[in-house]
Amino acid sequence: MGSALAGFVAMVSAGMAMAQTVATAPCKATIAVIGGTYLNDALLNSSYLGQTFRIRTPVGESPEIACGKANGVDFYYIHGHGQGRWVETWTALYKLGVKEAIGGATAGGVNPEMKTRDFVVPSDFIDFNISRPRALPKQIYTTGETILPRYTPATDPLLDDILVDETRKRLAADASLKDIRVHKGGVVIQAAGGRFETPAEIRFFKQIGGDMVTMNVGSEMAYARMAGVNYASLVVISNPAEGLGDWRFEDLTAIYRSLNKVSLDIVIAALPRIAGLAGKPRVGDALRIHPEMTSK
Repeated sequence: MGSALAGFVAMVSAGMAMAQTVATAPCKATIAVIGGTYLNDALLNSSYLGQTFRIRTPVGESPEIACGKANGVDFYYIHGHGQGRWVETWTALYKLGVKEAIGGATAGGVNPEMKTRDFVVPSDFIDFNISRPRALPKQIYTTGETILPRYTPATDPLLDDILVDETRKRLAADASLKDIRVHKGGVVIQAAGGRFETPAEIRFFKQIGGDMVTMNVGSEMAYARMAGVNYASLVVISNPAEGLGDWRFEDLTAIYRSLNKVSLDIVIAALPRIAGLAGKPRVGDALRIHPEMTSK
């Protein structure tokens, strides 16, 4: 995995060096795709991306954002969950007027029904990463907005359905993928990150209802709702969670090579259907803005 990862990092670094900070985005979109290990560089190596840029936000400069277009639909792309700039990422999407976002990751399978190579469209999360801010800062919002989001549900059901449907279609179209299942729903355990979990931690995660463990999707679910962005994610089970089965780092490389392009096909196929949701009432509309409690 080392040489592939080194090339991947070099590509990202080169792209970041070329991105200019601008006052106005050079393209307009209401849909964003947030990259992670479910995509890796499949989208970077595609023909779907064009000009890159950064914008200034009240909490700092955004990560690199790419203008994208596929199936006649414009979208923004942010690589690697925002390259460590989680708050800046979702603040930038809020400022840009994004309404829909697709994210994802690879994950360790905790639920024994979720086998290696299976796809999951999760619907809930438990967050053990206490090093990241629990909320987007108040100064980013339009005057008068008071945000106290709810997460029942934590993801957007319409986007969930689109991802599940497009995943099933993509898998059915390729006989080599016939052993892969699609799971609708599931609880993401967001670990603290910086290391893999211990077997004892995984046993605990299983006891409290976790189905998979990863490091960023929980933050995306949380921040998306705070930013008024409808969100769903596509997760690939890349290995059994620690203590639940044997795996090697080389196994992860094989997963990336075989399924990153499949994930990209799913996301690209979903874009026109996501664009078709514009203007429809959404579950998140009533779950984000806290009603005014007092006159002052």
